[in-house]
Amino acid sequence: MNLKKFGRAVLSAVMALSVVACAQQPAKEETKNEPVSILCPTGAPSLAVLGAVGDENVTIEYTEGTDLLTAELAKADSAYDIIVAPTNLGTKIYANTQAYNLEAVLTWGNLYMVGPEGTDLSSANIAAFGEKAVPQLVFKKVYPELNPTYYASVQEAQQALLTGKADVALLAQPVAAATIAKAKEAGKEFTVLSNLQALYQKTTGNKNIGYPQASLFVKAGNQDKVQNVLSSISTFLTDTKEEAIREKIEMAGVENLGIPNAEIAVKTWAAQNINYQPAKSCKEDIVSFLQVFGMELPEGLIME
Repeated sequence: MNLKKFGRAVLSAVMALSVVACAQQPAKEETKNEPVSILCPTGAPSLAVLGAVGDENVTIEYTEGTDLLTAELAKADSAYDIIVAPTNLGTKIYANTQAYNLEAVLTWGNLYMVGPEGTDLSSANIAAFGEKAVPQLVFKKVYPELNPTYYASVQEAQQALLTGKADVALLAQPVAAATIAKAKEAGKEFTVLSNLQALYQKTTGNKNIGYPQASLFVKAGNQDKVQNVLSSISTFLTDTKEEAIREKIEMAGVENLGIPNAEIAVKTWAAQNINYQPAKSCKEDIVSFLQVFGMELPEGLIME
């Protein structure tokens, strides 16, 4: 081969590589812009993913209870790329299916004791909710000597307090704040008597205040696909402004989020302990929390 032919061959090879590179670049961009579907419980977890609200490539479905979460976390062929669920629930299901990896913790507990200031808890009639679930286990961890009466929902525990059936109630924010406001309208003065998240940290010695209550699980193999969405969720929670919260809540709809209204969500934002923490950076807290349930951290659940 003479030099002229050799030069043409080199030029052709370079052009071919350039064409391949150009062809591959749009594919990468397409991956970034692929539709992403999220399944999320109502309440504080729904506020934790406000950063994804308004993204034209993201669809968020809100659900009450854990039935749908349980069913979808167990499916390798689930239609959801991201599922927000109780940390213990997602962990338990992963041990059997390996369908969703634990990517990040979103909420760190929002439980508070509410009642008249100065109430002696040792002799009080206490209304609570979440029997055999996170609220009861956390309550027993910080108040092992107390025996509350459990109601089917936080709303029923709230009513027990407001109607005088109970002296004190274990409530979640923002319901706790709404209860104090409703009591005031009726001429009663209630206040927050204790913060179970702070008590839990004191009891366990965890790094973070509270416990990894709700986490973000990503469908195995879809980590690259959802990176932009995860970044939006994390950034929103890192640099949260009141007006931005109101705007996102209005876009999503308070009825979908399962909260009383936007103002009370803003007012109680800090008390809801919404904090995006990559799972690998708070692994010890997750392990400690799972021990409350008699569970161990399955290998591969958290991608290193």
